[in-house]
Amino acid sequence: MTVRPTGAFFRTPVSSSKIIAFVETLVGPIKLTGAADLELTGTCDSRAGGHRQLVFANSEHYGEGKELIGSFVLTEELPSESIQGSNQFCVVSDPRAVFMDVLAWLIDSVGIDAHWRGFTCEAKISNAAEVASSAVIEPGVEVDTGSVICAGAVIKRGSRIGRNTIIRENVVIGSDGVTVYRAADGRLLKFPHAGGVSIGDNTEIGANAVIAGGILAPTFIGHDVVIGNLCNVGHGAVVEDGVWMSVGSLLGGHTTVHAGVTIAMGVSVRDNLVIGAKASLGMGSVVVKNVESNHSMFGNPAKRMVGLKTGPKR
Repeated sequence: MTVRPTGAFFRTPVSSSKIIAFVETLVGPIKLTGAADLELTGTCDSRAGGHRQLVFANSEHYGEGKELIGSFVLTEELPSESIQGSNQFCVVSDPRAVFMDVLAWLIDSVGIDAHWRGFTCEAKISNAAEVASSAVIEPGVEVDTGSVICAGAVIKRGSRIGRNTIIRENVVIGSDGVTVYRAADGRLLKFPHAGGVSIGDNTEIGANAVIAGGILAPTFIGHDVVIGNLCNVGHGAVVEDGVWMSVGSLLGGHTTVHAGVTIAMGVSVRDNLVIGAKASLGMGSVVVKNVESNHSMFGNPAKRMVGLKTGPKR
């Protein structure tokens, strides 16, 4: 399984004092505690953990994910002192909205790269890739040796495509998903998408499919994956190696589909779920809860069906 990046990266490090000054222009005086004068290298989902990150976190759930080290945390209330660690905390009434404002400002003023710092400048299309003349590929896209980009495909900045992968006609990769938030002050905010898309080797994306870009980490599709025509993979989703996803299936944002899963035609999978390795989802099913490894599910809502076989023999 390819190692997945966990966040997005500032093109140059940003001091926490610079962010504090900007936040004060938004909300006025703020309460600060913990470390000071941190040098931040990027941003991520606070639950993913990381070093020198800009994050927001609900105090109730802070500390339940992986460890944050030397990071700047926007929060509405301080967590227990025993779990604050080496981080600096900034208390604001609506940390999600402030984070979205700060991230949009940093994208404009500093620049943010998916995958690693400098990716946008380093990304290139291999001379051994085949790209149709009518395909639209933005700057900052990487296409590796032997891959094929068919007519009408649109590939947005921050996308990576591995070796010998086929992107069929009119596929869209890296477009924004639907992420809106009603701030406490009444504004309707759209979450910036900075995570990009990573697609592995020997994978095929069917015609008219959409792979949304990640928000704070890449939408990830592994090696040897087949995604059928007219499918949608939501922002931040993870599709591991060897997954087979048939025509017209929908995968909600931030859902993880583990290796070897088979998803039949017209399946809808809710966001933020986990589908266990080698599970099978029967045609037209609506999946609203996590699925254990090797289980077969069918129906609306999907329930376990022992012995259900879907997809090709593999």
